[in-house]
Amino acid sequence: MMRHKTIIQVILLSISMSFLTGCKEKAINPEDDIPLFKEFIEENIGKVADDPYISSTLRPDDEMYEVLLDLQRGIPWDDKIQQRFSKLMSEGNEHAMIIKARSGLLNIEKRSYWASVLTELMEKGNPYAAYWLSSKSNICHMYLGSRNLGSKVAKDLGLDTSYENKYCTEEIYQKAVEGFKKLAAEGDLRAQYFLLKDKGLDKSVEKREKYIKEVIRFAEAHYYKPMMDYTSSLRKQTRKGRVFSTEKLKSLSLELFRIASNNYYIPAMSKLVYYERDNTALFDRLKKSGGRNYFWAMAFDRSNELTTRDKYCHAVLFEKMYTDTDFYGFDSDWPKKGDYDESICETDKEISKMKPMIYIDYFTKSDDWSKGY
Repeated sequence: MMRHKTIIQVILLSISMSFLTGCKEKAINPEDDIPLFKEFIEENIGKVADDPYISSTLRPDDEMYEVLLDLQRGIPWDDKIQQRFSKLMSEGNEHAMIIKARSGLLNIEKRSYWASVLTELMEKGNPYAAYWLSSKSNICHMYLGSRNLGSKVAKDLGLDTSYENKYCTEEIYQKAVEGFKKLAAEGDLRAQYFLLKDKGLDKSVEKREKYIKEVIRFAEAHYYKPMMDYTSSLRKQTRKGRVFSTEKLKSLSLELFRIASNNYYIPAMSKLVYYERDNTALFDRLKKSGGRNYFWAMAFDRSNELTTRDKYCHAVLFEKMYTDTDFYGFDSDWPKKGDYDESICETDKEISKMKPMIYIDYFTKSDDWSKGY
């Protein structure tokens, strides 16, 4: 009798294990995505855009264009930039207010004020303000969270810390979600992508195809950030850095980079330029777009194509665009800053030929503003 009971228990246990195994979601295999991209790649791989701003977040006629270009170039917040922000804020530009507030939170003496600016915008219904004050915001936890070490310092200095325990909550995050739903319904692609990530479509096998189709839809509208995030997920960390998991996924990613590069998207060009170092058209396109990585790629990979004078003017152009002086003398054969008179370089003419696209948007973390990838 005991033996029969034991056999029955084993059978029931086996059935239970089989049931649980069957219920367990199948692991995602990114190589299964490759066929989903086939038609998109075939239709777009050979197309090169005539419009250098086709993938730009903003065009030059937008009042925020110059501001985001300065941030993208990593230009210090000098008086000129401060005045530009002050003018936009006085005109009621909420995006300018939010960017200034995000930076202002770093100042412990002004933290309470800038938190109140974001709060007022959030209460008016601005979802970006709500997002940066929510549980998903890195700056909220760093500067406004209840465990923020700066709060003790602020208290010791007698500063206002009434912002403690008011922010970084899930409730505020849901306010952001509701706000982005309204923008998404109006056709805002960035809001739509925010909601796509919020739903976690990329984490489920069953929803994977829908996720890939959304990534393609965004790319067809020349919004390539979702596609770049996707290709980033195909790489793994190794001792030598992040590398593609398989050769097939690397090949897929390079084709996607080419499509975005053909549409002047700087992050894709910055990736592709290190795989295709002899691609002159790609280098020219990256320079025309004002990509920082053009200068570094030329310096490290193609400097043998430049004369000493060319190298000097190359460095002058970089400094003029990025107010960065560390480009001179990076190598022993690179000219020093005083080797020539800058008048030999047609820097202003070179800059006038450029059509810088903007790859950052209002979700981009400040650490990533000037990376270009």
